Amino acid sequence: MEMEMLGNNSELKEKAAVIEPMLKTPKHIKEGKKHFQYFYTLVAGLMAMQSGMKLSWTSPSGPYLTSDQSFIPGMTENHMSWVCSLMALGAILGAVPAGKVADKMGRKRTMIISAIPFFISWLMIIFTRDLISLYIARFIGGIGAGAACVIVPVYIGEIAEPSIRGALGSFFPLLFSTGVVFVYVVGAISEYMTFNIACCITLVPFLLSYFLPESPLWLVQKGRISQAEKSLRVLRGKSYELKKEISVLQEEADRVESRKGGIRDLICTRAGRKALSTCVGLMWFQQMCGIDAVLFYTVKIFQDAGSTVNPFLATIIIGIIEVVMAVVVAIVIDKFGRKPLLIISGVAMTLCLSVLGYYFKMKTDKQDVSSIGWLPLTCLSLFNVVFSVGYGSVPFAVISELFPPETKGVASSLSIMVNWSLVFIVTKFFPSMVKATGPAITFWTFGSMALLSAIFAYVFVPETKGKTLQEIQTKLAREKVKVKQILTIK
Repeated sequence: MEMEMLGNNSELKEKAAVIEPMLKTPKHIKEGKKHFQYFYTLVAGLMAMQSGMKLSWTSPSGPYLTSDQSFIPGMTENHMSWVCSLMALGAILGAVPAGKVADKMGRKRTMIISAIPFFISWLMIIFTRDLISLYIARFIGGIGAGAACVIVPVYIGEIAEPSIRGALGSFFPLLFSTGVVFVYVVGAISEYMTFNIACCITLVPFLLSYFLPESPLWLVQKGRISQAEKSLRVLRGKSYELKKEISVLQEEADRVESRKGGIRDLICTRAGRKALSTCVGLMWFQQMCGIDAVLFYTVKIFQDAGSTVNPFLATIIIGIIEVVMAVVVAIVIDKFGRKPLLIISGVAMTLCLSVLGYYFKMKTDKQDVSSIGWLPLTCLSLFNVVFSVGYGSVPFAVISELFPPETKGVASSLSIMVNWSLVFIVTKFFPSMVKATGPAITFWTFGSMALLSAIFAYVFVPETKGKTLQEIQTKLAREKVKVKQILTIK
């Protein structure tokens, strides 16, 4: 027993040696100006808008492509499911190397590169007229979306001050939702060619990315201190006192220097394992509540429901609600915290999906639902509201906060890869599941996942509101120390 306690104490000292430099980090750094942080977050977030456009593109395009007027004759629902899901497969391929590329080439340059697949994809959709080319275009567009979902939250998390990091992290889902609404609106009022040209033109504002400042943390890690100071001047204002923040970043860079930042560093520490399991869990529940089945097949869901509201109008309403709620989340996330929003989101989604499932059961049982034809729009609208409040926005903010710099790239790639893998599964098999079990069972299944998401958030997700990146790592590492101390005493 004595030898065991000595071994435990040795491990505790080893952990303490890692934690001690973090505890010496200055806690009170006078904050700089915020407007440039918001502006550059907005520019970087334009890639999120492209991702949202790619994801929801099939909702207005699907009914046309499977109609008699389509330029692809004989296109079936099975073909359409591949058009939907191939984008997710491309996103997996884009997410895998994005973190490592960003660690080597820098956050800014990687974001610029990620715009190229989007551009190629839109050109192919505009100028080609066969099914195989459409498959390839969707796959290539997915590569850009997967890379953007990895690098943009990381960049935003590293340029933001702790007091507004949650709000800035919410810009990613906000602009993602804006891209969804753009597609819904333009797709509803314009023909196929005009619609896709408009989508391609939205890449033009991203040319401003040339003027983005590089992540100060990444620059310090590379030993480019003078450039890091210039970047902070741009982000925090000319009168900002740089030395304290530079010293914090330098301490973090020194701690990281001896580590390779690969999978081993991620899974061999308590902080890394807890952060990874938390983010993978958030990605799992974000998709398994069925949000992307709704995004991909919104118009068809309303058509199948026999809703008294025009399907295209209902789709636009849902998209606008999602944008509005993303704005609300950006305002409240740093006031209420991440964890409460996730719990509220999970419980409320469960209620919305349960009611929607019951509506479809009534319709399947041949009951008269004409008097409640408004119910599908109400349920899906509320579902989008409560999804945006928590699971739509918070996971991307959490990804940018939980990982230390040496593992942030690979961890973000793994988390986003899981996310897009689930997007593929949900969007590819959603039509088959509806056909096999019926829409009621399908939505009740999503509802059960939403309930589990609330439990997961309550039990496993740590609160990161108002904490610096170094304090978050200290908190995650400390938990292991406390556990070992308890075991030693016993």
